[in-house]
Amino acid sequence: MKTLIRRAVAEDLPAIAVADGRGFGFHYSDQDIDDFRPLFEPERYLLACEPDDGVIVGLTGSFGFEVTVPGGASLPTQGVTWVSVATTHRRQGILRDLMREQHQGFADEGLALSLLTASEGGIYGRFGYGQAGRARTVKVKRRLVRFRRDAPGVGGVRLVDGTEARSRAPEVHRRWAALTPGAVSRDDRWWDHLLLDRADHRDGASALFHLLHADGYASYRIHHPDSTCRVVDLFAATDEAHGALWRTLLGLDLMDTVTSDSCPVDDPLPFLLEDTRQVRTSGMADGLWARILDVTAVLQARRYPVEIDVVLDVTDPFLDLGGRFRLRGGPDGAQCERVTATPDVHLEIGTLGSLVFGVHRANTLARAGLIGVEPPALGRLDTALAGEREVRHGTPF
Repeated sequence: MKTLIRRAVAEDLPAIAVADGRGFGFHYSDQDIDDFRPLFEPERYLLACEPDDGVIVGLTGSFGFEVTVPGGASLPTQGVTWVSVATTHRRQGILRDLMREQHQGFADEGLALSLLTASEGGIYGRFGYGQAGRARTVKVKRRLVRFRRDAPGVGGVRLVDGTEARSRAPEVHRRWAALTPGAVSRDDRWWDHLLLDRADHRDGASALFHLLHADGYASYRIHHPDSTCRVVDLFAATDEAHGALWRTLLGLDLMDTVTSDSCPVDDPLPFLLEDTRQVRTSGMADGLWARILDVTAVLQARRYPVEIDVVLDVTDPFLDLGGRFRLRGGPDGAQCERVTATPDVHLEIGTLGSLVFGVHRANTLARAGLIGVEPPALGRLDTALAGEREVRHGTPF
């Protein structure tokens, strides 16, 4: 018997937590559920339920954000989250039904794109998502680090308590996000949630310590058994602030190693040091994924480092939101409109999602067979879609 799909109501949250916990292999405590309530917007959650007893066997939800695109403009978006289907109900089309209704709803609202971070890399391409960013983990042996004498970022950092961090960091985050493609906004609810710092979520490490600079912020934990400083959050609106925060973190006494799970591939940290090899990449994974819902709105919102005039033939097997589009753009702005002209480029909408934030290169994706284009047009497309800096969404959702 086919499951029923409905919108959640506030009273569903405990049952949603049970269903999600079963899908990901953990249990939410009553405290976890209470902590999540301020972020929970029931109308943003779709539930697949057994028709006879109403038990939740699949779900998907989302959070509202603003996201920065290359060039500094921001777009309203929904960050998809809490996606799971019970292991007893796999291969029955439940996830496809949930994703179709959810994303058609996004399109009907007029959203230009949606975002997610994926627990598994092979799931979301079928729904039109493209891998749009990367997440890099680094480890630095603190005692081997020597900063270049002329490296930026000397002084200006203070250790502050959580109250001052909560007061001052959001304004710095807004300035950082305006400079960073893929950065998502944090409203008051998100700041309150991220700074809760419950003891059972510390994974054996200390409570949070907070570093504040006029143009930057970092938080970290100390894991005493292996003398490791774990950077939890770090963002800086200037190079001086970035350098000063890292000087402080790599100057902590008694620490052997400093780690970060979100150090961008283009982060200048290695080049602040006399020996760049001391910043070691210990892991690399996909980060942000993007699903374009309105091709014209997304391509018009961003800026392009060089002039481009190209006709794209975009196919969308999942939602049928593709078509032919003429993009004319450059450093000062862009226009995009539907056309019937002969296309220069052929690609699926998920591939365009991988390109739009500028991390992945058109040249690379064409070599993988994901873009059909002649060489002269490919070179222009590759240069025009390149981003000015690495994508970093910055807020776990």
